[in-house]
Amino acid sequence: MIQTKRKRIREPYRLLLLHDDTLAEVGSYRLSLLNIYIAVSAILLVTSALVFSLIFLTPLRKLVPGYANVYESREYRELNNKVQELEAEMQNQRLYIARFRSLLAGIPSSDSLDDSGPEIGPLESQEVRQQALTSKPPLVSSDLRNIENPANELYSTGFLHVVPPIRGVISARYDQNSGHFGTDILAPENTPVLAILDGTVITADWTLETGNTVGIQHAGNMVSFYKHNSRNLKRLGTKVKAGEAVAIIGNTGEATSGPHLHFELWVDGKPRNPERFINF
Repeated sequence: MIQTKRKRIREPYRLLLLHDDTLAEVGSYRLSLLNIYIAVSAILLVTSALVFSLIFLTPLRKLVPGYANVYESREYRELNNKVQELEAEMQNQRLYIARFRSLLAGIPSSDSLDDSGPEIGPLESQEVRQQALTSKPPLVSSDLRNIENPANELYSTGFLHVVPPIRGVISARYDQNSGHFGTDILAPENTPVLAILDGTVITADWTLETGNTVGIQHAGNMVSFYKHNSRNLKRLGTKVKAGEAVAIIGNTGEATSGPHLHFELWVDGKPRNPERFINF
């Protein structure tokens, strides 16, 4: 029976092609079932090889579930970049909180963040952050209180050199009795706001009342604030030099009526009149 099947597979057949109208013979082909099987198998193998080569040797392999390299995908790269940005923001936030905790405790702050310190809960972090953005910063001390000469452009205590944050017309003076703890200076739009001393940015955020605000901690635990900026140029934790631009003058926040800089200077936990130390 097996031999009969083998013989049948090898039996030759003739395939005739006839013209439909004249029935004239157009072509004649001698075939067998074995030849047909071999031809079909060869076609399937070649087609499969082409398909696999096209998929696994070209970028099309990224579309195959479970085979594509996830590290090469655009979604992975975008998510990875977002995670890195969030990690950087968390590190800056921890530095921000650690510095203010040291100020509240009366301990000189360090430029580095000690990861071994106690953790701070979300509620405490929010309270400390809110304190930094209000008009009453924590306890500081400095020899700046000894400066009494408001006439020079650059002031010096022997080791401190104070640079005016901006040049312009004073529209509102320091008045502690009315709760105005700084000096308002009018200047043209897009005027850069400068850091008065070397220091580290301890707040660079936005509040409803003062808009874009930058706070800088200087040597000797002195703090200066620059408010109502149209744009902050520095991020939290950035080190700045005296005279370096930290913001652009603006009109952000509710407590403002036009483009100006609201500048505050705090010494020994008390607001000081900036005009005693800086000629605007």
